[in-house]
Amino acid sequence: MRIEQAIDIIYNGLVSENSVPVKLRAYRELDLEQLDRVKKALAFALEYYRDKKFVPKKIAIAMVDIYGAFSFKKGDFEDKTLQELEDIGIELQEKALELFSE
Repeated sequence: MRIEQAIDIIYNGLVSENSVPVKLRAYRELDLEQLDRVKKALAFALEYYRDKKFVPKKIAIAMVDIYGAFSFKKGDFEDKTLQELEDIGIELQEKALELFSE
C-alpha cells in the first residue's frame, strides 16, 4: 500500500458521502469490510507517520471527532449494536491520539 492510497481509504471511509458514519446515520447496516479497510489503512499511516513531524490535513479532517461519528442515542440501534459502535469510536479515537501524539 502507498501512503496516498491509505490517506484516500481513510478519508473516503470516514468522511465521504459513502463513508461508514454516513451510512450509519442513514440507518444502514455497519459496513464491516469498509471499516476493516479503514483500520488497515490507518495502521499503515500510523507506521508511516510515526517519526514524522506532520500529518496531512486530509487525515486530520477524517479523525476530528471520530468518536462522535460512531456515537448514537439509545433507540437508534439495538443496545448490542450501540455498544459495538461505541467500541469502534473509542478504538479509532485512540488511534487518532496515537497518530497526533509526539
